[in-house]
Amino acid sequence: MIQNGSALLQFRTRITASKMGIASMTQGVGQLLESVIRITAERDKQSLEKVLLETLADFIDFDALILLRMSRCGEFLEEAAAIPGNARQDRLELVTRVPGERRIKHDDGLDRCIDRREIVSEARNGTSRILFPVVVGENVAGILAVYAHAITNHALILIRGFLRIHGNFLAVLDDNEHDTLTGLLNRRTFDTRIAELLSLSRTQSDTAPDVGAERREPNNAQGHWLGVLDIDHFKRINDTHGHIYGDEVLLLFSGLMKKTFRSMDLLFRYGGEEFVAVLAPLAESDAFAVFERFRRQVEQFDFPQIGRVTVSIGMAKLYAQDHSTAVVEHADKALYYAKANGRNQTRNYHQLIQAGILNEQRHDGGVELF
Repeated sequence: MIQNGSALLQFRTRITASKMGIASMTQGVGQLLESVIRITAERDKQSLEKVLLETLADFIDFDALILLRMSRCGEFLEEAAAIPGNARQDRLELVTRVPGERRIKHDDGLDRCIDRREIVSEARNGTSRILFPVVVGENVAGILAVYAHAITNHALILIRGFLRIHGNFLAVLDDNEHDTLTGLLNRRTFDTRIAELLSLSRTQSDTAPDVGAERREPNNAQGHWLGVLDIDHFKRINDTHGHIYGDEVLLLFSGLMKKTFRSMDLLFRYGGEEFVAVLAPLAESDAFAVFERFRRQVEQFDFPQIGRVTVSIGMAKLYAQDHSTAVVEHADKALYYAKANGRNQTRNYHQLIQAGILNEQRHDGGVELF
């Protein structure tokens, strides 16, 4: 009886331990599922990058996590997110070429990770640095750098799994946000991004200047600038050379946009031969210089079979109280003036107002142009 009692006790102990193991495993699976749900709930790339690192931080031991993204033109890496926030400055060297950009200086490990699309593990000052390629479709879209004294096989499996989920979902976002032909952001994404920028501006400033105050702002007051870029005589290109060559012009034009504008500027194909660039905060004179630089790049570029192509640009500043349609309308007014006065030029809506070339007046709380 004693032996039977002992055996029964051992059996019950094993059953209890098994139940606890199942409960623990179920809890772990539940945490993983919640993390996947959290990642796939994001609809913005920057938020997605931040959530990826926060999710990994819940499951692995580390000293630092740094996510680097490939620049829009694919020519360099830039900082996307880090835990802790100052991790990059302690471990990676920053190269400043264009104001506001955060380009990361390449080293052998980063280059191997990109070129071979493989995990690279290195020992640095007693700490391991493990580089994981972030693959989206067929391309390396970035690198995850994990700094830790030791990393387990279990952690490696989790990291690879979450990066695959991240990459797959990033591909879905890319398809939804980008124009099929040019690869630039599409019209639908434009409406969302502009609304976000204007909403952010309103939260940062409780009071917005009236129209007169806007005109009196100093030239060095920084803000977001929107430019509408329209290829001159594009219909003539299609009619003369055919739509295939017209599409090639659009592709080459968008390629010049990606190379000329900064990585933090937002670039859109707005429709047909019309494009939009939204510049990260700059002074008025600097914003004008950026648009002019692009205009000259287009003018000097040799388009195969076509030759010389030019672009007219209208620019306007984003103010917190504006509606997105009003901002586009302002830039459009400047664009129309450029088109009507010789094309191949950049025109600033606010300077046209100041010069008395365009007039505006308030009506029922809005602005009308005459």
